Amino acid sequence: MDNSALATIMAKLDIMGAQLTTQLAKSELLESAITNLRADMAVVVNASAKKDEIITRHSEQINNCEQALRATSIRILGLPVKKDDSSLTILNTVYDTILHPVLIAASQKGELDLPFPSRRFLIDSAFAIPSKNPASCPVIVKFSSAFVRNLVFSYKNDALPKIPDPISHRTRAKFAIYEDLTPANFAHLRSLTEDPRTTTIWTYNGMVKFRIKDSDVIYRSRNLTDTVDSILKIKPAHPPAP
Repeated sequence: MDNSALATIMAKLDIMGAQLTTQLAKSELLESAITNLRADMAVVVNASAKKDEIITRHSEQINNCEQALRATSIRILGLPVKKDDSSLTILNTVYDTILHPVLIAASQKGELDLPFPSRRFLIDSAFAIPSKNPASCPVIVKFSSAFVRNLVFSYKNDALPKIPDPISHRTRAKFAIYEDLTPANFAHLRSLTEDPRTTTIWTYNGMVKFRIKDSDVIYRSRNLTDTVDSILKIKPAHPPAP
């Protein structure tokens, strides 16, 4: 090989070396940029997670406040009430059919003295919610105090009529009475009810409580994001009821 050919080869090698050096430098810059982007992304994700936590916490607080505003209210199903009935008609139906029998039962237990306050003093408002059954709409009742509302829950089983259930062949309450839940709490109740492991399920001041199959332990949900799986991993609210 003559000197000119060797010089040509060496020149090409020098060019390739320079190009390789340039590519390596670009690669290092690219890797550095990727590293910086990953760090920035981690900061963004962390900030987003914190923001989501704040939003969730505030949403829960708002929901709790809305539920507290319903502390004297109940929802009744099965009353012979139409959506076009006047407020006075609905109020009188609630008093005669639900509240007065409860007051009688409470007085017999010594929890309430005679004579009873007037119906307009005990019930602040009552209105019907449109439903598919026009002859029996759900009714929202707001009582004058939480004490009156609690009397309904305490004595409804003793004071209110029962009817035979053709499916279970047992008797059941003629009127279904529930807490007046916020939409978020109601949706949460339904999600826990749909879990096949839950049996008895109810709410107390908006908080969902339930039992599972083959157990008398009472569990409770503390947050709207709770699931049956997450709840079963924590200690039960309290021992089984006697």
